[in-house]
Amino acid sequence: MLHRNAMLFGYLYKEFLTPERDAMNLLIADSGSTKTEWILTGESSGNKLFRSEGLNPYFCSKEQMVNEIGELKNQIGNISVDHIYFYGAGSSDPSMQHIVSEALEAHFLNAEVEVKSDLLGAARSLFGDKSGIACILGTGSNSCVYDGIDIVDRLPSLGFVLGDEGSGGYFGKKIVRNYYYNRMPEELQRYLETKYNMDLEYTLDRVYRKPRGNAYIASFASLLTVFPDHEFIKDLVEKGTRDFARKQLAYFQKHEVKNVGMVGSIASIHRESIEKELVKMGYELEIVIQKPIDELVSYHLKHPVG
Repeated sequence: MLHRNAMLFGYLYKEFLTPERDAMNLLIADSGSTKTEWILTGESSGNKLFRSEGLNPYFCSKEQMVNEIGELKNQIGNISVDHIYFYGAGSSDPSMQHIVSEALEAHFLNAEVEVKSDLLGAARSLFGDKSGIACILGTGSNSCVYDGIDIVDRLPSLGFVLGDEGSGGYFGKKIVRNYYYNRMPEELQRYLETKYNMDLEYTLDRVYRKPRGNAYIASFASLLTVFPDHEFIKDLVEKGTRDFARKQLAYFQKHEVKNVGMVGSIASIHRESIEKELVKMGYELEIVIQKPIDELVSYHLKHPVG
């Protein structure tokens, strides 16, 4: 549990909270397939950051979610939570939203719960009340056209196996494949061998038989962070960006929207390379945010509950 910038949040409360909201405690979550960040904010609770495992209902059972949220509730203690805004990977479908809602309501009995997709969370954190193409480059990837209020068009999410261009999973698969096919520079191979168990049987078991295989493969994208200036990595990022633009951004050509925002560490670290490739294809990379959680807090302090 970490304390966040109390002065910033104090200013936001004075500036944006209405009298009927100033006693409320809001719990806001940004959940990917790998991890979830939560901020509890309110005059009676202070401003506190928590972390938990990712709560993607496609990779995490309801029982696992209930247990994980129970641990979060223990950290929060006796502080009353009035409203929960949960933005999660895998939570765009109403049936999946229902599963996550029930897991949250099992521990937060008196809270109003809203579960939305991580894509809407990304759009709100990037553009607020403005329009643009919002993109997530995390463990997975996705994108949408946002009109300043809601998502008006979105790419069908094909997930780890069929889609996720430009994501950690996408780059992780390419890194692992290049390692085993012996198509990777020696210094990068040595790094992987010191950081991971690269025995082939272990890797196959970890991916195909153990839970969260997608998150495990995505973890290999850490190579993009450790060696951002290596020619092998730069070439990988450029090709991945082109693949993302041609398969995802091109889906929105009918909208004639060209301003793009991205969330995720890959976009944050490789912004210059990504921006260069997008400009070639007629897009403007307007904003990049590594983590959307702070901007989501700002958004919900400016907008009425519900």
